[in-house]
Amino acid sequence: MGRKKYILAGCLAIIVAGWFLVKKADIFQLKEVVLPAISRDMAKGMVKEKECYIVRITDSDEDEFDFSRWYYRDGKEKKSIFLMGNCPTDELSYIFMEPERNSFLVKGYVHEELTDYLKEHKKLVFIVEEWYLIEPIKRDYGQEDYRQEQRLFYPRSYLDTYDVEQGDYYPTNAYDLTWERTWDYYLEKDGFYKIRSRWNGSELEWFLIYDEMDSVKDDSGKIRYFEDGHAEEKIYIEGNSPEYLLDEDVLTNEYDDQDCIDFFMVKGDLKDSEDGIRRLELYKWWINIPFFYKNDSGYWTNKRNGFSRSDIEVGIYKSYR
Repeated sequence: MGRKKYILAGCLAIIVAGWFLVKKADIFQLKEVVLPAISRDMAKGMVKEKECYIVRITDSDEDEFDFSRWYYRDGKEKKSIFLMGNCPTDELSYIFMEPERNSFLVKGYVHEELTDYLKEHKKLVFIVEEWYLIEPIKRDYGQEDYRQEQRLFYPRSYLDTYDVEQGDYYPTNAYDLTWERTWDYYLEKDGFYKIRSRWNGSELEWFLIYDEMDSVKDDSGKIRYFEDGHAEEKIYIEGNSPEYLLDEDVLTNEYDDQDCIDFFMVKGDLKDSEDGIRRLELYKWWINIPFFYKNDSGYWTNKRNGFSRSDIEVGIYKSYR
């Protein structure tokens, strides 16, 4: 009889422990599917040169991957690819993004101009319009003492509301983005400039930015120098101006704001004019990310990595370029 009690008590302890683990793992609480993954066979069937690639993040230390950790396979060979646009890294947390953890199908187009510009680095520059996780989806939450939100079991074929609640999937629906290292590489080529806008109290003014004060030699007083190492010069802009597509709350920094936080990378033709103020005719522009714009209280606190569908609907970002 005593032995049966011990067995019963042991079974009860196992049940309690099991229930605790199940509750902690959250496996019996159904979560809504947010983003289904696609099968590897489907992904392989969609691969098409210059349009669709299966990509992963490499753990290689080879020089080929010092600029971009992403790669795709050409047969058995790993080839570096630089992703721009609506990328997985803009919407997924680190639990998905460690080297060799997950595969993604990216759909979009090759940026021929940038690819040609980086050809000496053997980099394919790809603009991502859509991306898909390929199953099985792998997550790593790390140590429990570092992160309390743990799941012993999780869906391997989709992202769910739990991923959204924990901040591991945060869809942005972003459009027309540039990449954060543009200023390192793009400005080395003639015809590309860095500009910013500022509200002087009555109208919008535009300024050409020089990243190093030593790169500008001017004693006329038209160039302003700042302690953070940059200088700026007032210019007129013509052509494809950001003003046509962006709301004023994205454009109008305070006049005495000396930090070049929000700026645009532009391609254009800079010319001197008789009135002493140079004119920049814009052909293309890209907003630097992340950028800031005003919240409902009028403060520049809304940090953004892209424009959402609702931004387009309310006119913050007026249309596609």
